[in-house]
Amino acid sequence: MMVRKMPLLVIALAILGVLSSNALGLDPMGPPAAGLAKGQFRAGAEYADSRMDVKLNNGSSTHSVYAKENGVWVFQAQSSSSSKAASTKLKNLKMHKVYANLGYGLSDTWEAFLRLGGMNTEFKGTMFPGSDSPVERQYNGDTGFAIGFGTKITFYEEGKLKWGALFQMSWGSSDAKFETVASGNTINESIELNVVEIQIALGAVYEFSEKIKIYGGPFWHIVNFSDSDLGGKRSELYASQADLVIDKTSYDLDDVSNFGGYIGAQVEVAEDTYCNIEYQHTSSSDAIAMHLRKKF
Repeated sequence: MMVRKMPLLVIALAILGVLSSNALGLDPMGPPAAGLAKGQFRAGAEYADSRMDVKLNNGSSTHSVYAKENGVWVFQAQSSSSSKAASTKLKNLKMHKVYANLGYGLSDTWEAFLRLGGMNTEFKGTMFPGSDSPVERQYNGDTGFAIGFGTKITFYEEGKLKWGALFQMSWGSSDAKFETVASGNTINESIELNVVEIQIALGAVYEFSEKIKIYGGPFWHIVNFSDSDLGGKRSELYASQADLVIDKTSYDLDDVSNFGGYIGAQVEVAEDTYCNIEYQHTSSSDAIAMHLRKKF
């Protein structure tokens, strides 16, 4: 009787994670158990749309002034300075990820996978508080490289029920920029994002019908920036004074490490071809992810 109730318990834990938190930066997870036989391959495509708010602390800023002398920009030491930057926040950091995924069955209960793709970002923030015009900007990132890997294991199976665990890690990059001309002055701002994410899940997969499976469970999500910091550069060219001002700012990430829950469904749309859709949520992030995969 307890075994039959386990899928309902997993779904309840996932819903609890959703209802007890409030924000949207996560990778697709899929069923939290191995789904390949030993020696079997799987290939497919994945997409994830995620969002989160990220707090930045321990900021430091350098303010450098250059003047044009005989056609050359010369550093003006007396007008330059260094200072601490107040804590700030990346608001509604959106990450759109597209991956190609390749999996392999190491045994009948253990699989590993690799994903390659790209990541695009956008967010709001006041990244240069030491500048002459520290205002909140809307930054739009380019599409940078993304890579990830992971493994799944099944440690209990009976009838239509599987219990298992998932570990996955990813790294993605995106350079966000803002450009404008204000009062004749040309302003360029750029921020480099290198995001590292880890997800660890424990959950169940239940065969609802011959072609439909439902899955989910609690998971732990950890996100950080490479080298634990985020940096940006701002340049402002003053048309009237022929001055160039460059501000550089770096912050430490207020580490995001949260418990959450997820729930999903898998449908067999053709022989050995599966479509998944899932929803993930923690106290600081949410995501909707989709997969289309085929076994060989």
